[in-house]
Amino acid sequence: MIMKSARDESVKYDYWLFIFVVGLLIFGSIMVMSAGSFIAAEKFNNDNYFITNQIKNASLAIVAFIVAMLLNYKNYNNKLLMYIGMGITVLSLVYLLTSNNGDSIKGAKRWIFGFQPSEIAKNMIVFYLAFSLNKFRINLDKFIKGYVFHLAILVGIVTLVLFQPAFSTSMMIFTIGYSMLYLSGMKLKHLLSSMILIIPVIIIIALFKSYRTDRIKTFFDPSQDISGKGWQVEQSLLGFGNGGLMGSGLGESRQKEFYLPEPHNDFIFSIIGDEFGFIGAVLLVLAYIVIMSRGFIIAVRAPDYYGFLLASGITLTIVIYSIFNMCITLGLVPPTGLPLPLVSYGGTSLIMTMFGLGVLLNISYKSKIYGTKNVEFKK
Repeated sequence: MIMKSARDESVKYDYWLFIFVVGLLIFGSIMVMSAGSFIAAEKFNNDNYFITNQIKNASLAIVAFIVAMLLNYKNYNNKLLMYIGMGITVLSLVYLLTSNNGDSIKGAKRWIFGFQPSEIAKNMIVFYLAFSLNKFRINLDKFIKGYVFHLAILVGIVTLVLFQPAFSTSMMIFTIGYSMLYLSGMKLKHLLSSMILIIPVIIIIALFKSYRTDRIKTFFDPSQDISGKGWQVEQSLLGFGNGGLMGSGLGESRQKEFYLPEPHNDFIFSIIGDEFGFIGAVLLVLAYIVIMSRGFIIAVRAPDYYGFLLASGITLTIVIYSIFNMCITLGLVPPTGLPLPLVSYGGTSLIMTMFGLGVLLNISYKSKIYGTKNVEFKK
């Protein structure tokens, strides 16, 4: 039977993960309504524009979430399915770069036919690497057949995303993929020695475009660009300052009134800090910590090596994106556009994130209880 249901096992889902995922999805929708109302009224003459779309997107995301929960995750460990999926991903990225049909924002082409190929690529690299690292597990300690082979796949996808241009997203995909290479058990000397070459290349790419250089300069000295990126960071920090300990109250943030760009998306964490204060921001961080801990627990308890890699990759995606988004709003890293998983306004991103978390829950359903040490995965 090609598609197997999860109902044939006796182990239950990880309910803690389920509760926190659904809770963050609901909370995110509430915050999109609060943070996006002013901009929606100005741009679309409808203060409910963003929340209406978010509810539609969340509905589709819940469907994807439930489907992924019910389908046996081992179905994705299929050569034909992964080759087709990777082929579609590459073709969509190439089409976006070569056609005139893609929608552009601030000079970057991100959407075709209403979806973001880069968001699909982000998930696809996790699923494909889990499949490939499992398939070629016997070669993982070899430099060419193991490390270079998988690095080439990762770099290929990252390069296509980079050409949109989408530097931040491409770096997130690279970080997620490279972390999976490490977790797969590849030799540390291969990973570390290559970074001597990879890091300078990343720095050169980052400095190649003037707007990226400006972002880095602004990060070190926001006063150099008080009307642009420096303004964004300053206003984001003001949002946290205005919130104090308890917050100004839901819907009461002033920073969303055109002081912050994308308050419903990239800078939504700042609005949360403004409206719910330090306590609310800390509680949100703790919610992500719970999701991270449950995700890695599911990974180490996975029934097989493939499940371990897949669960780890999905969890890393949530962790890395949430950390960088929060660091951006706090002025700890150069400003760039990255969504806060499950909370920021989004379509493709939200749907793909919920699908991945549904797969993670299915792995928890299939898992047997292992200790955290001496876990042996069956090939």
